[in-house]
Amino acid sequence: MKDYIMIRKIWQDEVDDLFSIQMVACSNVIWAQTSSYSGNIAIDDLLSKLNDFINGKVDEVLWENGEKGDETTTFLSLKFFHKNKLEHVRVEVYMELDDGGEFSEHSCCFYVETERGLLEKFYKNLHLLKEPDLGIEIVLNEM
Repeated sequence: MKDYIMIRKIWQDEVDDLFSIQMVACSNVIWAQTSSYSGNIAIDDLLSKLNDFINGKVDEVLWENGEKGDETTTFLSLKFFHKNKLEHVRVEVYMELDDGGEFSEHSCCFYVETERGLLEKFYKNLHLLKEPDLGIEIVLNEM
């Protein structure tokens, strides 16, 4: 399997910037998907953190969407860090799974491999999630 992360906008509130995203992530050992509420502030936070990472201001960034635990909607996070000095990047994907079980017990965590150029392409397209259109897909490792 090819490593990738895909974020798709599946719902948009008509009044404010609240929307729902579906995230699908795949590595050589696992394929997982979840849906979570998000918003423009969360996307701006991810954009800011990725900008700092890509430009070498920080060696690692963690983006968290929501709060972990059973009392809220599905939580997901992406942690970006350098795998080596050859521009390879590793992304730790964490997802709570909405499969009927408790989020604290039904989750997964795994790595997705990428490289700087593909991460930059992903970063440059992320702002599209803030557009009002549904069905927008942003893919890390899209060729």
